[in-house]
Amino acid sequence: MIDFILHPSFEKEAAKLKRRFYLDKALESFKMLCEFQFHPLNPQQRIASVKLHRVTQNDLWSIWKIELAVPNLRPNQFPRVWFAVKGSNIAFLCIASYIDNYSDNQMNQEAVGRVEDIF
Repeated sequence: MIDFILHPSFEKEAAKLKRRFYLDKALESFKMLCEFQFHPLNPQQRIASVKLHRVTQNDLWSIWKIELAVPNLRPNQFPRVWFAVKGSNIAFLCIASYIDNYSDNQMNQEAVGRVEDIF
């Protein structure tokens, strides 16, 4: 069983996006996929490598970014979620949409800073 942790800043960012998009079902579906993809003993690939990108890693954790499929949006509008994996824990760190014109490098740095708050 995977434990999901939400960084407080992630919760605020997700709340803003939830007002505009149907984010709840997309996040729940992603959590179910994570149960298989990042299972600590028996991982099974369920997420296409085109959608899942490793941002950075060290001996303790790895940070990933995924394009979260949300209904009624075109693929280039899908929000991106940065999350960290450490054993059986997955921490949601950041969420942003290209509609909001974010910078990948800035969000990657933000995710690294936030993972240190949790792990």
